Amino acid sequence: EKLSEDTEKDIKKCANACDTYSKKKLLVKVLVGSVWENRFLEFLSLFVRRRQEFEFALTIHTARGVDAANEALGDVNARLDLMMQMLKQLVSPEEKEMAQLVEKRGGVEAVQNNKKALEELNKLAHKNTASLELISTGPQKTLNKDDMEELLEDLHTSPDKAMEKNEKVFERKFEIQQRQITEELTRVLGREGDRIISAITSGPRDRLIDPDVYKIWKEMNGRSSVKARHFVMNIREHFHEKWNVGSPADTTPDAVVTHEKHPDDEWALAYINTLRLQPISEAFDDDASGFITLAEVNTFTTSRPSGWSLPHWIAYWAGVVRPMRLSKPSRTRWHMTLTEYSSKIRELTGKMFAILPNIRSENLCFANDYLEQVYQRVTTLQDSVNVSYRNEVLKARSYVDAEEERLKKNLQAIKYDIDELDTIALVTGPGRIEKYVFPILYLLLKQHFEIFRMCQNRIIHHDELEDAADTIEWVFDAVAERYNILHAIFKQQKLDEKHQFKVFAHGIFGYWHEPSDLWAPAIVRQSDPEEFPYNEALEIPDVRAVDVCNYPLDQRDFGYIAYETPESDTSPQPNADISSVLKPILGVWNGYNYSGDYATLMSSYAFRAAGQNEFEATGEVANTEFTVVGECKVGEAPNFISLKFSKIFRGGASPQQYFTGRFDASTETIQGQMALTPDDGSTSWTFLLKRVPADIFSFYPRPKFLEDNQARALWQFAINAICSQVRRQLWSWSFFKERRDSRKKFIPRLVRTLAGKRLKDSEEAEYNVLQREFMPNDATFCYLLALHQIRITVKHGYNCDHCGVTITGSRIMCLTCQTKDTWNTVDLCDEPQCVAAEVNRADLTTVHRPTHDLVKLRRVVHVRQHGQLERNSRAALEKARNILRSGDTNQGGNIGQGEEENQGGNIRKGGAKAEKATCTLCTKEVSQPCWFCAQCEKPTFLCYDCDKGGVASFKDGLHNYYTHDLVRCQELVKDEDSSVEGRLTGLEERLSNHERIMDERLTAMETKFERSHSKINTMLEMLLAKNGVDIPETE
Repeated sequence: EKLSEDTEKDIKKCANACDTYSKKKLLVKVLVGSVWENRFLEFLSLFVRRRQEFEFALTIHTARGVDAANEALGDVNARLDLMMQMLKQLVSPEEKEMAQLVEKRGGVEAVQNNKKALEELNKLAHKNTASLELISTGPQKTLNKDDMEELLEDLHTSPDKAMEKNEKVFERKFEIQQRQITEELTRVLGREGDRIISAITSGPRDRLIDPDVYKIWKEMNGRSSVKARHFVMNIREHFHEKWNVGSPADTTPDAVVTHEKHPDDEWALAYINTLRLQPISEAFDDDASGFITLAEVNTFTTSRPSGWSLPHWIAYWAGVVRPMRLSKPSRTRWHMTLTEYSSKIRELTGKMFAILPNIRSENLCFANDYLEQVYQRVTTLQDSVNVSYRNEVLKARSYVDAEEERLKKNLQAIKYDIDELDTIALVTGPGRIEKYVFPILYLLLKQHFEIFRMCQNRIIHHDELEDAADTIEWVFDAVAERYNILHAIFKQQKLDEKHQFKVFAHGIFGYWHEPSDLWAPAIVRQSDPEEFPYNEALEIPDVRAVDVCNYPLDQRDFGYIAYETPESDTSPQPNADISSVLKPILGVWNGYNYSGDYATLMSSYAFRAAGQNEFEATGEVANTEFTVVGECKVGEAPNFISLKFSKIFRGGASPQQYFTGRFDASTETIQGQMALTPDDGSTSWTFLLKRVPADIFSFYPRPKFLEDNQARALWQFAINAICSQVRRQLWSWSFFKERRDSRKKFIPRLVRTLAGKRLKDSEEAEYNVLQREFMPNDATFCYLLALHQIRITVKHGYNCDHCGVTITGSRIMCLTCQTKDTWNTVDLCDEPQCVAAEVNRADLTTVHRPTHDLVKLRRVVHVRQHGQLERNSRAALEKARNILRSGDTNQGGNIGQGEEENQGGNIRKGGAKAEKATCTLCTKEVSQPCWFCAQCEKPTFLCYDCDKGGVASFKDGLHNYYTHDLVRCQELVKDEDSSVEGRLTGLEERLSNHERIMDERLTAMETKFERSHSKINTMLEMLLAKNGVDIPETE
C-alpha cells in the first residue's frame, strides 16, 4: 500500500514537471532543455525503480523466483538509453531551428550571458510562433513589454523551483480532471436512451452509441464518415418514418401499429431541413470538413441534456426554440444564447470603463493595461455575432444555465487562472471553442469586473490584473487556433472565405477575419459605443476578496524592514572541509563597481562556504535580489588570494556580472575587474570590497581620488565618516535633514531614469553623487518609493513623436493631423520644446506644426473612447473660441442668435452683464494661448501658469484634474500660411500640375495635327490619281 501511495505521488510530480515544461517559451526550451532532460531522466529512472519494487513485491506474493525477476529486469540500462534517444528525437522542428541559431551565436552559455542576443532570439522566436499560428488577421497580440523579464526569469529558475511554483496550478487542474472522469462515467452508465451496440455485424459504425444514429448510419452504408448534408436529411427522413409524421393513419381493425408516436418532439422535425443545414452541420461537424465522423457524432449525442431527445437537441443548434403553445417550457436556442452573452459582455466591458474614474491611483495603471490588452479583441468577437432579433420570452434555461454552472465550477477550481491552451480544453470539455467562448468570456469578465470593484477601495497585487489579462489572452489563442483551422479548410475547399466566416457559427469569426470592417480609422472616429453607467448599489454586495483575488491585498512594502534587519553573522564555523585559503574571505563585505568617475549603488555580500574552496552569497540591491557563486585559490604573491565569482540577479533583472580579483590580507581588501561576459579582459569596470560597515564605507574615496592624492583622500574619508557617526548618534537635526533632502533629490531623478527619460548633464552628475551616498537598505527604500511613484503615474502607452521618450503624466495629442489608413495620432510629452516642435512622420498626410489644435490628456484614452474624445474636443474648442471672440461666458459661445453687444461691449439685450473669460484658479482674465475644459458644463478656462502648477483645488469643485481633458485655445492659423516652406511646396505643386496639363494638351494637339496631315495627303493622292497625274516619289 505504501509503495502504491509513493508511486501515485511520483506520477503526480512527473505530470507536474511535464505541465511546467510544456508552458516554457521556445527559446527557454532550447537554452535550458538539457537541464530538463536530466530531470525527466531522473523520473524515468524512478519509474524503473518503482517497477522493480512492484515486481519484487509480486514475486514475494506469487512465489516467483528471484532469478526470473532479475532476468526480466536485466536490460534496464539499455531501456533508459533508448528512452533518452526518444526524448531527443521528440524535439520539434522549431526547437531544432532555434538550437542552430543559438549555436551560430556562440552556443548556449554565450547567449545566456548576452542580453542583446537574447532579445534578438526572443523576437525571432515570437515571430516564428506567430507565423505558425497564422495570426495574420484580427487584433494582434504583440510582444509584451515584460516578455524579456519573464524570459530571463525562466532561464534563471531551476526546474525544482519552477515545478514548486506550478504545483498549486497543476493540483487544481488535476482535481478538475478527476471530477470530469467521475462525472463522465456516471453520465455514460446512467444515461437513458444510450446503449452500446453489440458487434452483430462488423464495421466501424458499431462504435456508435445512439440507437437512432446507428440505424441512420447503417441505412446510409456509412463507415468512418459520411457527408454532412446527406446525414442531416437522413435524420429527418428517419424520424418521419419512425413517428409516421405526415402519413394517414390506418384505422382498420387488422392494422398493426409499427410506428412509435412521439408528439412532444414532432415540432422539432420542421426545423431539420435544408434551410438550416449550415447550423446543424456545424453542430455535428467540429472540424468543418464537410464530413461527419463517428467520434463527432458520439460527442454530439452524448453531450445532450438529460431528458432531451435527439431531434430536440438538433433543433436547439438549428436556431429555434420550442413553440410556446406546447405544454413544456421553451428552451433557448444557441443563436439567441450567443446574442444574449454578447449583450452581457458588452455591458461588462462598458461598466469597466465607467468605473475607471473611481479606481485608486495605485491600481489605475493595472486596470488601464488590462483594458488595453483585452478590450479590442473581446469587442472583435462580441460585435461579430449576427444579432438575433427574435423577441421570444425565455422561460426555461435549464441547458444554458447548467452549462454556465459547469464552466463556472471548473473556472473556480483553477481560480479563474488559465495558463495554457490545454487548460481551456480542461475547463470546456470536448467540442469546438465557438460553443464555449462566449460563456467563458462572460464568466471571466464577470470575475475581473469584481476585481475592478475591489480596486476602488483596496490596493491589489501588481500581478492580479496582469494574470487576468493573460487568462483572456489564452482564450483568444484558442479562438485564433480555431480560426486558423477554419481558414485552411475554407481555402482548401476554394470557398469564399469572407462569406464563410460571416455565416459560420453565426458570424463570430467575421471581424476576426476582416478586422478593418470594425477598426478602420473612419469607423473608429465615428464610433459611439453604448454607455453603461456604474452604480455600486446595484451590484452584488459584500463580495469577499478571497473569492475574487488570487494574491494578497493592501501590501505596501516600502522597505521599512530593510532598516530593521541586522547584518547576519556569517563568520566561518569550524569545518574540516573549509580550506585555509577560503576562511579569510568569509564574512560580510561592502563595495562598489567603478567605471571612471561613475560608481554603482553599494552592494553588500555575506560570503559563506559552499565547498572546500567554493563560496556563495545572497543579497539585495535596489530591491533586486542576487546570488553569488565563486571559488578561490592561492595567489601568486604572499598575503594574496585569487578569486573568481559571478553575480546573478533574480529573474535576469540585470545582466550577469563576472568578477576576477584578489584578496589582500594586509589591507583587508578585495579588488579587481568586473565584466559582463566571461574572460573579458578589455573591460573598463573595476570593483572594490572592504570589511567596513556600509554607513562608513559610503564615504570611502573613489579609486581615482586615491591615485591622485591618497593621503588627502583617506584623511577626508576619516573626517566625513566620523562626523556622520557623531551626528547620527546625537540624532542631529542637520543629519536627518540632509538625508531627507538627498532622498527628495534622488527619487524624482530615479523615477525619470526608470521611466526612460534622459537627465540633463548637471542632473545626471548630481544623481551619480547621490546614488553613491546611499547604503543598500537606503537604496532599496528609495527604489520602492520610486516604483510606487511610477505605479501611480499615468502611463499612456505612447512615445513622444519629438524626443522619443515614453509619455507619462500629461499627453499632448494633435486634433488636426490625419494619418494614412490608421488612427494613430501625433503625440507629444508636456515639455515646452516638444510642444513647439514640428513632426514629420511617414504615415502623416501633412507635417505636424506647433500651430495645430491640441488637447491635453491626463487620463489613458482607449480605442473605445477615441471617437468620442475627438468629437468632444473639437466641439469644446469651437465653444471656447466663440466665447473668447464674443468676450462673454454667459452666452456659452453661441453668437448670432438675436443678441448683440451694445457700444460699450459689456451689456447685452435682456439686461445680462457680459462676463469676461477668466482663469478658474487665479481669476485673471485669460488671453490666448490658454486651456479650456472639454468636460465641464460651465465654461472652465485655465491659464498656462496655473496649469503648470499641478493639482489644485478648484473653486466650483466640478473640474477634475485627472479625468477632464483640456483643449488649447490660440489664434487659428492655416497650414499654408504658417511657413514659407509650405507655401513654396504648394506653389511647386501648382506649377507641376500646370506643366502636366500643358504637356497633355500639346501632345493632344500634335496627335490631332498628324491625323489631319495624314488625311490631307491621302485626299491629294486620290485626286492626282483620278486625274491621271503620276504621283512623284518622295525621297
